This record gives sequence, structure tokens and C-alpha cells, in this order.
Amino acid sequence: MAALIYLDAQTVHPVINGEWHRLAGALEPAEAITTLCGISDTPMFMPLDERRSHGIPRQCDACDTIYRRRRGIPSRRGRLDSRRAAQE
Repeated sequence: MAALIYLDAQTVHPVINGEWHRLAGALEPAEAITTLCGISDTPMFMPLDERRSHGIPRQCDACDTIYRRRRGIPSRRGRLDSRRAAQE
């Protein structure tokens, strides 16, 4: 019997080349993952407390843009611009 680990794919953020990404689909055992921005790679799991041992990952701008667009959330730049306009 295999050990089952239940994950919400929307809360898993793989770090590739120092950027964290959002997944485009579900995690499958021993299969490559694909991010929203189109990067594919084989996952490797590490304890959460080792997350920052190679520097703090930054968010992938392309994944963020796609995620926000699909959910009707304004872009980060759009929100900043609207705040500045409201302050003036």
C-alpha cells in the first residue's frame, strides 16, 4: 500500500531557478510538473524549514499575471496605479 499525501495543488508553489511558480495541474507521482508559465520539471520534495537555505525565492511574474487574469484580480501594477490616482 502506498502512503497517501493529500495536497491542494493551488497551495503548492515549486521553486525553479529561485522563483516560485503556481502549478497548471495536479501533482502525479513520478511525473513532471508544469507551471502556469509553461516551465516543466521533475519535482523534488524537501522539508519546509529548508526552503530559504538557497536564498529567498521570488514570485514568478508570468505565473502571477496568468493566475490574476484567470480570476479577474487586477495586476499588482494596476492596483498600485489605482492607489496612486486615488491619493492625488
